[in-house]
This record gives sequence, structure tokens and C-alpha cells, in this order.
Amino acid sequence: MGKYLLRRILQMIPVVLGTTLLVYALVFALPGDPVKAMFGDKPVNDAVAAQIRAEYNLDKPFIVQYLLFLKNALTLDFGNTFAGQPVIDEIGRAFPVTIRLALMAFVFEALFGVVFGIISGLKKGKWYDTVILIVSLLLISVPTFVTGFLGQYLFGVEWGILPVTAGANPGFFDLLLPAMVLGSVSMAYIIRLTRAEVSSNIAEDYVRTARAKGMGSRSVLFRHILRNSLIPVVTYLGQDLGALMGGAMISETIFNIHGVGYLTYQSILKGEANLVVSIVTLLMLIFVVCNLLVDLLYAALDPRIRYA
Repeated sequence: MGKYLLRRILQMIPVVLGTTLLVYALVFALPGDPVKAMFGDKPVNDAVAAQIRAEYNLDKPFIVQYLLFLKNALTLDFGNTFAGQPVIDEIGRAFPVTIRLALMAFVFEALFGVVFGIISGLKKGKWYDTVILIVSLLLISVPTFVTGFLGQYLFGVEWGILPVTAGANPGFFDLLLPAMVLGSVSMAYIIRLTRAEVSSNIAEDYVRTARAKGMGSRSVLFRHILRNSLIPVVTYLGQDLGALMGGAMISETIFNIHGVGYLTYQSILKGEANLVVSIVTLLMLIFVVCNLLVDLLYAALDPRIRYA
């Protein structure tokens, strides 16, 4: 297990370096001057602009800026924003909001995805199976921003059930609709994945044998069918937890949630390269760690994976 864990960690290093380099290059290539963007429509004195560029290393070549960022990041010093605020403080204020949003979306997609997937798999071919499949296909096909605006109109404007926007300090009910929107696509995939696994395992020999021995339907379902059907679902959920953190940008922008996604969007507009790359790096590390934990879980359950 130790060698397997070490190998997986070593594989993470080029992924982290390659991703940060790519993101830094994309932000660096954005049109416009971030120094002029700081002053808006006001004229900028050349001497002041040169001083700001020197302070933030904007006068140096791209590769030098990137290497300086890596050097400081090793000590968790991500520098300051153009407004003079430490990057780590900005991320620290935004991350708790996004974590709450992602966890709510995760619970929503896991609970409803598995339940509806089981119902659909057990009653394959029935009318409610067809309805569930159609709804899941629609959720997969429709872009998230369309689902978000539709949810705002129906739940917020038309029915007045949930808040339309969340704001800077959102509560549970403020994040409920954004979490549903964020987790809707993953829920649809979980429904279809669970349905396929349940309907496949029902026809297996071990299920027929269990029934032939007189085991009740509930025991067969929980002890045999679900136990085997949920293995790929757990894998998907483990990987999706990290992806939800990164996918929150659209939901946070639509519902005005001041989380990591909203902060990333604003940072891109302002050309805050350090802030954007720092956020992406942390999100990527969360995603990689979630994948690593899932791999370790399966390596513990099945020794063959350790040598794959």
C-alpha cells in the first residue's frame, strides 16, 4: 500500500505543474493591461504604472513570473491582489461558502440520484422508469446556466419558494436552489448509472440463487443487488466531490454567491493571475486528493488495483 500511495503522489506532481503553467499562460495571454484596469477610466501616470508593474513583477517575462509564483507557493505565500489584499485571505473568505455549496449539491445528487436510479432499475420498462430516464436526459442535455435561470424563475419569481440570489453570507435556504442546480447534471448521471447497474445485477446468478434459497426480496436488494450495484456509483461520487468545487463558478455567478467560482470570475476580469492560478491550484489539489482517496479505498478492497 505504501508503494502504491507513493506512486500516486509522484504522479500528481507533473499534473500540478502542468496545470498551473497552462492556467498562468492563459491568464497572461488575456488582452488588456491589468494595471490600467485597476484605475478604470482614470488616466494613469507612467511612473506610477511602472512602479506597480515592478511591485507585482508584471515587468518581467512570463516564465520568470511563473517561477516566482511557484517559489512563493511552496511556502503558501501566494502574494497580494492588486487591491493590496493577501491572496490567501481572499481565498479563505470564499472557500467556506463554496465548500458548503458543494457539500449540499453532493448530498442532493447522491440521495436523489441513487433513490431514483434504484426505482428505475427495479421497475425497468414501467412508465415511471421512462419518466425518470427522460428527466435525467433533459438534465444532461440542458446547459447548467439554462437550468439555473429556469430554477430562478420558477422557484424564486413564479412560486416564491426559494431566494433568487444568495449574496455574500448565504444561509442554508439561500444555497438550496444553487445546490440543486449545481448537482442536477451529476444526479442525472448517477440515476442512469445506478439504473444500469441495478437492472444488470438483478439478472445475475447469485441473485437467483439467493431467491431460490428463500431469502426475502428486501434482503436480496440490500445484501446483494445494492452492494454490488453501488460500487461504480461510489467511485463516481468520490471523483465528483472535487469536480463540484470547480464547477461552482456558473452557479455562483448566476445566484450571486461570493464563493470561489465568483472570485475566480472577478479575478479573470481584473487580470489577477496570482489569484486565478492559486484558486485553480487549490481546486485541482482537492480534485486529485478525492481521486486518490477513492483509489486507496479500492486498493484496500481489491489488491489487484495496487499493481495495475
